[in-house]
Amino acid sequence: MSNLTRDVLVKNIVATELSGINGQEYIKVLKSTYHKWEHVSSEELCDRYNKIHSTNITVDCLVP
Repeated sequence: MSNLTRDVLVKNIVATELSGINGQEYIKVLKSTYHKWEHVSSEELCDRYNKIHSTNITVDCLVP
């Protein structure tokens, strides 16, 4: 597994959540979704990432 950082998790989660959105709505949803995920705890990021990818990473696995 490559080096996982909060930023990598945020980008991955946002990309997954936006995968079905197109057009003008994409930009609005992108900004709000990115803002939402960059402000949650690392624990929440790991939980969401684990659900998406069926993995079991923890906060301890994140590179500072």
